[in-house]
Amino acid sequence: MVEIVTNFFHSIFENNVILATIIIAIVPIIELRGAIPFAMSTTLWGEFALKSFSAFLYAFLGSIIIVPILALIFMPLYNKLKDKKFFRSIGVFLFGDVKRKSEKANEQISNQTDKKSLWLRIITVVCFTAFPVPFTGVWSGTCLAAFMGLNFWQIVISVCIGNIICGLIVAFICSISNVVANIMLCVFLSLILVALVYKTIMFVIRKKKENKNNENEQ
Repeated sequence: MVEIVTNFFHSIFENNVILATIIIAIVPIIELRGAIPFAMSTTLWGEFALKSFSAFLYAFLGSIIIVPILALIFMPLYNKLKDKKFFRSIGVFLFGDVKRKSEKANEQISNQTDKKSLWLRIITVVCFTAFPVPFTGVWSGTCLAAFMGLNFWQIVISVCIGNIICGLIVAFICSISNVVANIMLCVFLSLILVALVYKTIMFVIRKKKENKNNENEQ
């Protein structure tokens, strides 16, 4: 299995681990937190594997590319499509959890002053994005910030800070040894699989509950 994965990436990128890291870091769910151990994995890249600082730098560059774009277009696009029947289920699956988290956070800080409320929202986004697990990266963090009502520069700055913190944590752990970097990559990929399965199951359960409630109302 490892050999198949290694051959796949080498067939696309040859030994250009820098380009591979930047592109992988752009991919939702994987992002910086998966791209760093990916770049440092000697199992995948052998002698071409990057050191911790280089892996962090290129993974950060790749992951942050999408933030200003998403910060500009997410809410207008979401508001335009949310009432479309074909988008409704997809939107709930992709953004439902993030929207619920934003509503809960906004509710908890709604009784604060405007200035304090703003800082609490920014800190919430930073902490959310800094947590090094799947579904809390720059894609989800940017959407969370947009749902919480932050403006363009507030979104970009808070997500960038959270992403830097996350990258430093992951890079530090992976720098312990090559073995740790390889283990981190396997663990992260396993977490992605578990998270996707869990998210799908919860989506199906909520959908069935909503359909049942609609039938009872009728």
